Amino acid sequence: MLNTEQILEQNGLNWNVVKKPLLYAGECTTDANNGLHSTDYYGIVREDTGEVFATVKEAYTPTQNHTIIETMQDIAGQNDLEIVKAVPFNEGRKVMVQMKRPNNNVVIGGQDTEQYIYAINSHDGSSSLKFGFMNTVVFCQNQFGWLNSNAISGYRHTQSIQDKVKELPTIINFTAEEEKIAELQHFSGQSIGRDAILEMLHSLTKIDAAIGSKELQDNFSTRSINIYNDLQNCIIEETSRVGLTKWGLFNGVTKYTTHMKSAPLRENGKQESIITGSAGKMNESAYKFLLNY
Repeated sequence: MLNTEQILEQNGLNWNVVKKPLLYAGECTTDANNGLHSTDYYGIVREDTGEVFATVKEAYTPTQNHTIIETMQDIAGQNDLEIVKAVPFNEGRKVMVQMKRPNNNVVIGGQDTEQYIYAINSHDGSSSLKFGFMNTVVFCQNQFGWLNSNAISGYRHTQSIQDKVKELPTIINFTAEEEKIAELQHFSGQSIGRDAILEMLHSLTKIDAAIGSKELQDNFSTRSINIYNDLQNCIIEETSRVGLTKWGLFNGVTKYTTHMKSAPLRENGKQESIITGSAGKMNESAYKFLLNY
């Protein structure tokens, strides 16, 4: 198993963030202030690049990458897990750490899938330290994930965050993962008809298949129409391959979000979208639709 320093180095995370006071240029210039005036705010700065991630107040305390990795190592050790990846999103504003169990395979609807646990920490103040789960369908590499609903949201970046982080290994549990997998297994045994596909498409795109071509052109952009067509094609392909079930329909959506949906044009942008962005939101909307269908 790799140690913390090796994980940081191999994944481009061997850097710190620092909290620096923010100044502003005022009209009154003296030899004492050189035209700069103090504020009550600080910038969270990536130390090696000088990139400013966020503006915060004095109570905010950065949580360093090495602290997050060390915490993940503790969680891994207590839960028979192994850290397999640590990924920076958006130049390091967020960091995802991915872990797995020794036997992380599960079959859903005849499809081999790999299960992972992930942690997300933000350096830009956009969220607290959060945990979630993600799956990859081995055959087609479709990916989907969800946040753990356990009481992690209160772990904000305050003066006590360092102590709270140390408590997380005793708080996190995997009940949410087991419940979600059981529901997906249930989906695989529930047959659907063409109406379900059309209703899913309408739910995700707001386009009604029953409207005429002129009304379609008048009311929707070319981009929206292309999204509808691409999503429809993915759903048809996956329901033909996996079966005309809720699980097949869900796979159609995750195929689109994994392989075709637009994502930020930056390193790890696709993974970022699946975990924290619009692709993940579409997957979650599709899941909720199927739960209630």
